[in-house]
Amino acid sequence: MSEAGRRARAALPAVALLVLATGAMLALSTLLGFAPLPPVWQLVLTLLVALLLALAAADQVRAALTDWQGATAAETGVHRRRRRRDPERSGEYTGEFTGEFTGEARRPERAKPSRPSWVRIAVTAAVAAALGVLLWVPQLPLDAPARAAATFLFGYAAYALPVLPLLLAWPLPRLPREPWPWQTLLVPAVDRRLWRREELAGLGLATLPFLRERVLTRATGVVVAALGLLHLVRGHPDVLDGGAARAGGLTGWLIAEPLRLVLSGGGAIALLGGVLATAAAMIAAAAGRAWGTVTGYATLAVAVAVPLGAVGAGHWLGFEYYLRTENGHVVVVAGLSPSHRQAVHDTRLTVDGMSPSLVQLFADGLPVAGYADGDRIAKALATPSTSAADSYAGNEFELRTGECFDWIGGSSQLRYVAPCNAAHVGEVTFVGHLPFTVDPGQKAVAAAARAMCEQSYGDYLGVPFGQSFLPLEAPLLEAGLDKAWQARPVIACWLGSVGPWPLKGTRTVAALQQKAAWGPAGGCKIEVPDALRITAEQPGARCLAPGPEQRLSVPGAGFNIDLEFAAIGKTAGGARIGAGCFDGANLANGYSFEVTADGTIEIYKHAGDQHPRVAASAKPKNAGPPTTASTPLQVLCKPTGDGGMELTAFSTGNRKATYVDKDNPFTSLSPRLVLTNAATGGVVMTTMIFNATRV
Repeated sequence: MSEAGRRARAALPAVALLVLATGAMLALSTLLGFAPLPPVWQLVLTLLVALLLALAAADQVRAALTDWQGATAAETGVHRRRRRRDPERSGEYTGEFTGEFTGEARRPERAKPSRPSWVRIAVTAAVAAALGVLLWVPQLPLDAPARAAATFLFGYAAYALPVLPLLLAWPLPRLPREPWPWQTLLVPAVDRRLWRREELAGLGLATLPFLRERVLTRATGVVVAALGLLHLVRGHPDVLDGGAARAGGLTGWLIAEPLRLVLSGGGAIALLGGVLATAAAMIAAAAGRAWGTVTGYATLAVAVAVPLGAVGAGHWLGFEYYLRTENGHVVVVAGLSPSHRQAVHDTRLTVDGMSPSLVQLFADGLPVAGYADGDRIAKALATPSTSAADSYAGNEFELRTGECFDWIGGSSQLRYVAPCNAAHVGEVTFVGHLPFTVDPGQKAVAAAARAMCEQSYGDYLGVPFGQSFLPLEAPLLEAGLDKAWQARPVIACWLGSVGPWPLKGTRTVAALQQKAAWGPAGGCKIEVPDALRITAEQPGARCLAPGPEQRLSVPGAGFNIDLEFAAIGKTAGGARIGAGCFDGANLANGYSFEVTADGTIEIYKHAGDQHPRVAASAKPKNAGPPTTASTPLQVLCKPTGDGGMELTAFSTGNRKATYVDKDNPFTSLSPRLVLTNAATGGVVMTTMIFNATRV
């Protein structure tokens, strides 16, 4: 047989062991759902890398096989019987004994492993004890930083670190090789120069067999493979967000990520599984030669089953669960951090129609106990009516949905329920339970309470949250919740009063007493004492209230606006006052209904710097102009069925102006007050009534 043939034959055990183990691990990981089957080219590349590693470890595997055969022969005590050649049959042997074996011949003496030195035993025991104290005893002052550093480097494997030094107490046999030239690393410090090319080459050539031996024939290989597998089966988390600390740590990330990028997740799992099986077989062969085949089999079972069992359990266990959003759906994500996704469960809820706070709460990640708990919480937050409560109990008071209330002694002392058709401070829109049975944290409680109030806003007012200027007040939380958690605490949502009337079902989108910022534009000033005063400080200014700070616009919505403004005086300088429907995102676009100095109602369409008048009413009959008398005005902006916009304004004195805009109408609008100053500055519009509702 040629030299190449002999080398190929010698490498067969290593090829069979590593390549078959890699293939078996690939099939197992695909079957269990650890990772999808890689593409064909990555599959071939994975097997090729396994083949190259097998050729590199051929001598070690061959030596281990010889050790195992020796151990087996030593235990059985039965050798092949010598057969003598039958002279009458050329090339054949008889089965007769030529003699008897003695007891010593039947049981060859087993090689006794050399006992490690007492120094080695003491050092490994001391290191194991120190790690055990630091990582397993939580009462020590150094436990927290030590555990944080260990988990950052090794992830969950940090808890097994105290056991690993014990594996070094009894050295395993190795093939002859030159010691690793660690002195070369000290060249810059000792000789004060950089390494030469031949020194680096020698270091590299010495490192390769050193790594080959450590990874493929020692417990180091089992540890390396386990860290890499733990990182991969737990969804290859990121190091920066802390997820890797609950997988294989920084070490597992460094081991597995390059393999995953090249071989895919499935290929990397398969290759690391093959490395683990090879290293475990090498350790088992050495143990079997030293202490018998039973010990060898037990060592093999432990070296394979324990890491793979722990890694396999890590694919399903030890995750946190978060309510998140994905492709417009609310899902429960199992992960190692809020940004990590291992498995996703669809709750069958979409974010369409959800309030901004609820969408943001889900986008940030809301901790839940599991898939079922996530389903329950998501549905309760999305539909608050399913978690309604009878009443909210405070200190010496009780509130129910639809009741109004007042304060005594300032806003921190809520005392009594007040009639909604009289003066009151607020109106309760919803009383219900937060759906949490376990404390999710103060920030999550506040966000969830706000989200439930926003979700129930439209059920009470008749207009969804975000389509009205009326702001929600801070929810009332159950007393003492910040000190002692109570399952499913009660909250109360409320709106500030805008007048001596109830808001339920009124579809109010704007009111004079609303607490939202009015935010005037430049050249305008707004004051809100008992009435609202808009002052045009500069000539030619066009003042809208609310101003640019309120960017609300409702696509396809119509509004009915009622207002009344006081006389502005004969020195108004030709100013026009009234109301309008404008695009909140761009107040240069929209429609205005303006009353002139002689009382005529004019309708304008505003498109950028173009302001054409599109309709006007007749002059008033038996009604004073706005310069000398207060003026009521009713305005309607309503989309038509054919895509146009119907605009109507009327007032006393038989004044009415109507126009239907079908030429590129604006359909995303919101209600505003309007003051257009013609010639002079300092013109003031005083508004006593301003109320807008959806139609």
